[in-house]
Amino acid sequence: MSAEVRSAARHIIAHQGVEALTLAEIARRVEVTPAALYHHFKGGLPEIVCRVAEDIVDDLVQELHSAANFPPADNFAMRLIEPVRALRNWAITHQPEFNLLFGTPSTAAGDAHKELTSAWVRRLAAVWGPVFVQLWTERRFPVLAEDDMAPRLRQQMLDYRKDTGVDLPPGAMVVMLSCWRSLYGQIALEVFGHFAPLFSDQEPMFELLMQELVHGMGLEDQYRPPTR
Repeated sequence: MSAEVRSAARHIIAHQGVEALTLAEIARRVEVTPAALYHHFKGGLPEIVCRVAEDIVDDLVQELHSAANFPPADNFAMRLIEPVRALRNWAITHQPEFNLLFGTPSTAAGDAHKELTSAWVRRLAAVWGPVFVQLWTERRFPVLAEDDMAPRLRQQMLDYRKDTGVDLPPGAMVVMLSCWRSLYGQIALEVFGHFAPLFSDQEPMFELLMQELVHGMGLEDQYRPPTR
């Protein structure tokens, strides 16, 4: 029953959006009463949303890991870029799921949305974090010295390192998170249609941003344009 409920809820999210998700609609699809759902999900609708989000993140992270492992091991730029390209493609083709994970907190998730967000942030850190760690070990890139960092910023980086297990010095962590902030912003602007219809094809701007980011880490020679 649990798998059926999660599958039904995911179908609703994918085709109608998370705000269309109700216990009544899920129960109708799996042919039980809404009250019966509490036997499997004591937390009700917020718990169902979180469990479905876990399924979505599992599939997404597997796809991103595959993309990161495709380029040669010594091409750090492409090992960072390929999963970002995969994330962009996934976001464009899975907009309701992207909105659930990355968009405005949903009413259906309730207070559980913070738990949902924290969980996928850790999972995504496990995709790019190891590449940054290897890059830092083998080919240092420019970073802020710890003594030059604002105390609160330094502490946040240390807290993030402890929480995610990404073993980078605070300055290198700033670079990693700054890259993620820029790329997420570009993807979100595209997915939520903020540039439409001014730019019908936003891939060139997206690729330019990635070139700029790897250039800042001294990896411009490793960049490869997308294949068609």
